[in-house]
Amino acid sequence: MLISISPVWAMIGLDTMMIIYSFWILSYSKPLGSKKFIVLGVLAAWLLVLHLGLSNQVLFDNDISGIAFLMVIFAGVGAVGALLFIIPAIRKLVVGMDQRQLMLMQGIRVFFGAVFLMWASTGDLPQAFGTLDGFTHIGAGFFGLIAAFSVATGVQERRRVWFANLFGLTDILVVASTLALVLLPQIGPHHPMMYAVFLPAPLWLWFHVISIWKLLCETDRANANQV
Repeated sequence: MLISISPVWAMIGLDTMMIIYSFWILSYSKPLGSKKFIVLGVLAAWLLVLHLGLSNQVLFDNDISGIAFLMVIFAGVGAVGALLFIIPAIRKLVVGMDQRQLMLMQGIRVFFGAVFLMWASTGDLPQAFGTLDGFTHIGAGFFGLIAAFSVATGVQERRRVWFANLFGLTDILVVASTLALVLLPQIGPHHPMMYAVFLPAPLWLWFHVISIWKLLCETDRANANQV
């Protein structure tokens, strides 16, 4: 007998996996000490609040417009950025991550992509969107893992890190825009997809931004040494 897992619980499981995975990536190079309780507490509280809001359908008006919803997404990304950079302990963690860690953080996206492909086949997402989003998320995660391996081995690491960042960042921006401006009337603002939109996606975006910032800083230092 087949066991059916509801989309909501599937996304809660994926977000929990994301939290555990992120904690492992943050701590694998050096112990976090008391910081681990801050990281775990913030992420767990974030997931709990998100679940309560989505499950009770109180986060948004059900007839919210696509433009307004896109603005909410961008505001959420900004709030996550503020959280990452205002709290000193968390800021020190994320800014101190090396390129291997930043790229490894994207690897978990392959599991989210697999679920989106499954939803496309079951009708929980529009087929075209779920299929494309599934493959691009799998691609973003795969390219992130390849870039992390390249950094570790010193093989064409800058080029591959740039590609992984640009591909993954484009994927997030296109998916968020399509979701808000095209698909919102079909799936609604409290769809289980929002567990990905409002928890891991902003983190992935900021990890891309931090990685690109580090690449640009490396380029500036290299140019300065040549002068």
